[in-house]
Amino acid sequence: MSKPAFMKIAQWKAGIVPVMYRRVPCARTGGLRFKLQGNGYWLLVYVMNVGGGGDIASMWVKGSKTGWISMSHNWGASYQAFASLRGQALSFKITSYTTKQTVIALNVAPSTWGAGMTYKSTVNFS
Repeated sequence: MSKPAFMKIAQWKAGIVPVMYRRVPCARTGGLRFKLQGNGYWLLVYVMNVGGGGDIASMWVKGSKTGWISMSHNWGASYQAFASLRGQALSFKITSYTTKQTVIALNVAPSTWGAGMTYKSTVNFS
């Protein structure tokens, strides 16, 4: 929480404020979007427009010539894989942390995908 927001609800010197909250589903239109970064041996994927709980617990990538490869969490909604995936169409499998729902976005990025490009899928969490 930012200091200005904290100052609206608490005395700065107290330091701790108990906050109660609950998650609400994110109603999103359209599918998940994937922004790709990396090089021939490393893929970084930033996931956007995440519906449902709005969070990601785990993510996998599948090239058109590979099986499913587990991705590690990098930061925020970014996941990375250390694999050679150039020249392959990419699919993604994502599991939500709060709902445990898994969606599979098949062939989201074509074999000609490039770093800096964003690709749309037709699937999202409900």
